[in-house]
Amino acid sequence: MSKGTVSILGLGAMGSAVAARLRETGYATTVWNRTAAKTEPHVQAGAQAAATITEAIEAGDIVIAVLLDHASIHQNLEPVAAELKGKVLVNVTTTTPNESRATAAWAAEHGITYLDGAIMAVPGMIGQPGARLLYSGDENAFGIARPALETLGTAEYEGADAGLASLKDMALLASMYQMFGGFLHAVAMMRTVGVPAADTANEVTGWLAAILPAMQGYAPLVDSGAYDPAPGQDVAFTRPALASIIAASREQGVGADFLEPLKKRLDELAATGRDTADWVSVIEQLTIR
Repeated sequence: MSKGTVSILGLGAMGSAVAARLRETGYATTVWNRTAAKTEPHVQAGAQAAATITEAIEAGDIVIAVLLDHASIHQNLEPVAAELKGKVLVNVTTTTPNESRATAAWAAEHGITYLDGAIMAVPGMIGQPGARLLYSGDENAFGIARPALETLGTAEYEGADAGLASLKDMALLASMYQMFGGFLHAVAMMRTVGVPAADTANEVTGWLAAILPAMQGYAPLVDSGAYDPAPGQDVAFTRPALASIIAASREQGVGADFLEPLKKRLDELAATGRDTADWVSVIEQLTIR
């Protein structure tokens, strides 16, 4: 006996992983994809394939959209708004916070119970202990879909604002990409003297593990806004330190593209008399006014 009926719209790498996990954990799954050939492996594994998106929606009490982008969500779902009414629509397509809010508003206009989601995992992690999925929007929708969603990974409800899951997703990914940018910069510097990337990866991993707890100390400083005088490393110290790193990079024939924007911000602080402020006060310059 199945645990429930779920339809998955979109069978890219992530959609396929979601469909497989739901099927494996006892849900009657129906799959739909614009390219029908992608449904064949799922059918062979025990899922049902829908010939049309309407047929897929009709087959599931919960409909999970794992499409390409915001435009594809509306291109595919607007024509079937009537069929979605009375269903729980969970959209885990990657979109911006405002795009998520726009889809939630569209769903509300059509009487569709809507939950927005963000997947903090790669396809191979779905259903594994490290998978983390964020949701926001209709709390009742989260309550209904939660048993199914928890088979995919840790399910965290962020709040009624449909953009909150996407916002946290984008914020965490921003930190990730800038961290990896720093790693690539380190690799670029060290390979100029023949050090393999694998060796630098080991060094960076150990260094970051030691230094990352410092974020816990920066957080209350940012929340308080009491930057000056600096309780830690001030602008006057950090500017020349960063300038030295940039100079060393250039000496090795490596561009400092990831570091120069931060140096520019520190220069702006110094030029406005804030040399004695903590360097993390650059966060106040990030707000677009």
